[in-house]
Amino acid sequence: MCSKQMEATNREFKNKRMLPPCRAACPADVNVQGYIALLQQGKFKESVELVRQSIPFPAICGRVCYSPCEDACARKNVDEPVSIRDLKWIIADIEREEGRVKPEPVPKTHSEKVAIVGAGPAGLTAAYELAKLGYPVTVFEAMPKPGGTMLYFIPDSRLRKDVVANEVAYIQDLGVEIKTDVLFGRDLSLDSLRNDGYEAVFLAIGIQKVWKRKLASQDMPPLPDTLLNVEEDEDEVPTKLSTVWVDPLTLETRIPGVFAGGDILTGKASGIVYAIGAGKQVAVSIDHYVNRRDLRIEREQKIEETTWVKDWERITKKPKRYIGPRTDIGKRRVSFEEAEEHLAKIKEAAIFEARRCLECGPCVVCLGNKGLCEVDKAVVSETLCTGCNVCVVVCPFGAIKKNEMEIAEIDEDLCKGCGACSASCPEQAITMQRLTNAQIMINVVAALGGEFS
Repeated sequence: MCSKQMEATNREFKNKRMLPPCRAACPADVNVQGYIALLQQGKFKESVELVRQSIPFPAICGRVCYSPCEDACARKNVDEPVSIRDLKWIIADIEREEGRVKPEPVPKTHSEKVAIVGAGPAGLTAAYELAKLGYPVTVFEAMPKPGGTMLYFIPDSRLRKDVVANEVAYIQDLGVEIKTDVLFGRDLSLDSLRNDGYEAVFLAIGIQKVWKRKLASQDMPPLPDTLLNVEEDEDEVPTKLSTVWVDPLTLETRIPGVFAGGDILTGKASGIVYAIGAGKQVAVSIDHYVNRRDLRIEREQKIEETTWVKDWERITKKPKRYIGPRTDIGKRRVSFEEAEEHLAKIKEAAIFEARRCLECGPCVVCLGNKGLCEVDKAVVSETLCTGCNVCVVVCPFGAIKKNEMEIAEIDEDLCKGCGACSASCPEQAITMQRLTNAQIMINVVAALGGEFS
């Protein structure tokens, strides 16, 4: 292969992400397989912390996300999907019940200020991501309290106000400044933000109606026409929703350094998880913009679903355990002992449900690069391997194939490190980096008998 071909191949590999179906379906790229794997081990604190690496709202998404991850869950091919959303709800609530640790503010390593207009899910997510990168971020919100759709448009029966307040407080604890009762168009504008030294602006103001004549009469200028895709009927009655034009990859508007995302782009409510995804997308763009980097560089990745399961008939059915009632025990008068017993039962049910996960995606996108589990890999000795094909046959995950030289080759995207190949190799040509022979045999039994009928 020539150097140019190899370079193109390497670039293609870097731009491709092999993900389990649940994570591939999530607009916010939550590491589903990772946090459920931690939950299986009873690591509730570590589980919710891993979710927070992707999103700032584990308790909110656990309640009101429409759960595309569950629609894509591989276990639905056998019985019922894993209760992914409920598990997120539970780990977040247990953290709150046991006392959430206040995070330390992230040091400001950048001098460039960022303004975010709108304290809904998109705006707060962008603020969260930028704060983690060390940017000084100020969020301006028209309403008396931050939260947007999450606070003002979802009934308490689905999402309590104190749950929203707790998650917003976490973002503020990181160092994000939120100013309320500040109306865009009345109290501030794009020009005033620029004059105040803000390097970049994110418009996350939700669904907007463009009432040009009415706003003009109140001396409240609407968004600049250069930003808008405005629909008006033939009589020019200003009743249609407006949307803002953006580059779909970077979410930058026609004005450099001004970005937009969330419902303002669609003209309709599109769901909190989509807004979170937009907020993350804008945060990357703003970081690129401030650092004078090409906004489009390293942004386009090909997502490819993958699962080790080849024969769904061989997977053992596991009953789905109902998870509930929730951990909202603070609303009831109970003794300390009753509360402890209640939480213990919930934890037991959550672990049971988490163990229904097939862990069908690659280990490398689960916990291998997080330092949260001991990942093992099979290593093939090319000098000892005779190409007998035993390892290919016994591998439960289809992770081994023979190359053009008839030598066994491990696909790290599919390898689970169980050691079945090492234990069965007649030439002892495959070794494990960590596992002992005794541990290998335990894993072999689990791989061949624990999940297979």
